Amino acid sequence: MSYKRVISLLPSATEMMFALNAQELLCARSHECDFPNEAQSLPVCTSASIHNGMSSKDIDEQVKSTLWKALSLYDININLIKELKPDLIITQDQCKVCAVHLSDLEKVLESELGYTPTIISFHPHSLQDFYDNFKELAGLIGREKEAEILLEDWNDRIEIIQHKVKFVKNRPRIVCIEWMEPLMTAGHWTPELLEFAGGEIVLSDKFANSAYISMEQLSDADPDGIIIAPCGLDLERTKQELDVLFTQESWKNLRAVQKGHVFIADGNAFFNRSGPRLIDTAEIIAEILQVNQFYYGMEGQCWEQIAI
Repeated sequence: MSYKRVISLLPSATEMMFALNAQELLCARSHECDFPNEAQSLPVCTSASIHNGMSSKDIDEQVKSTLWKALSLYDININLIKELKPDLIITQDQCKVCAVHLSDLEKVLESELGYTPTIISFHPHSLQDFYDNFKELAGLIGREKEAEILLEDWNDRIEIIQHKVKFVKNRPRIVCIEWMEPLMTAGHWTPELLEFAGGEIVLSDKFANSAYISMEQLSDADPDGIIIAPCGLDLERTKQELDVLFTQESWKNLRAVQKGHVFIADGNAFFNRSGPRLIDTAEIIAEILQVNQFYYGMEGQCWEQIAI
C-alpha cells in the first residue's frame, strides 16, 4: 500500500517528505514544521502550551512541571484531523518535548476518529537511525528510488569529511551544549557527527540521551572548544541567552573561553532535528573544527564564533 494523505507531526519528517519530492501527499503539519518555507502553507493541526519567548530557565521549569502533572505539551486539533481524513500520521516517541508524543496521539485518535490511520513513530539515536527512518517513510509512500539517490549523496558528503580528517592527529576535546539553563550536553547523533568531523566529544555519549551537567563538571572537563546549539533556538534567540553562561566566573576561566574557541550554532534548524539537515550539521561542525580543510560558507548564517 502506498499512502496518499499524510499528516506530519514531526519537523524532521516534514523535511523528509519534501526531500523525497512528496510534498503533494502532505495534507497537514505540526506548528513546528517550518522548513522548507513551502511547508508553512500547509494546515497546522497542533499548538504548544509553552511560549518560545520565555527564558531557557522558565521553559525548562514549565516543561518539567507539565510532564510531572502527566499533561501533554501540545494540543492536537482533532477536528481538523477528522476533516482531512489522513491515512498516515508521522510522529515520534523519543522526546515529549520535541514533538507530539506517540502515546498522546494514540489516546486522542482512539476515541475521536472513528477509524484507525496508520501511525509511524520515529525514535532515532544515530545517523543510521535517521537513514532507516528515511527509508521506511520512502517505502510507505512509494519513493524508494528517490531515497536511494539521496542516501548515496548524503553518504558521499559524510565520507568526504571523514576522509579529510582521517589523519588529523590533534583532535580537539569538544563539549556541545544543548541547553544553557540548566546546562545540558547534546546526545544521540551529535557526538557521532562531532567524531566524524575530527573532534573528541566530552561530557556526552554517542547514541545516549542528552544529559544534565553542572558548571563544576564543565570546569573539570575544561574542553578545548565549546559549541552551543540549544534545542529549538536559532542564532539570534541563542544570543539572548548567552549571559546565563558568560557572566559566570567559572565560565570565564575555561580554556575554550580564554582561547576564543566558543561557537554558537542554529540548534533549531540543524543539530537537533533528525532529518536531512543532519548532513549539513556534520559540515557545520567540520567547518568549525577544521577551519583549514573545510569551507561550506555557513559561518554567519548557521554558526558564529563568539568572543568572551
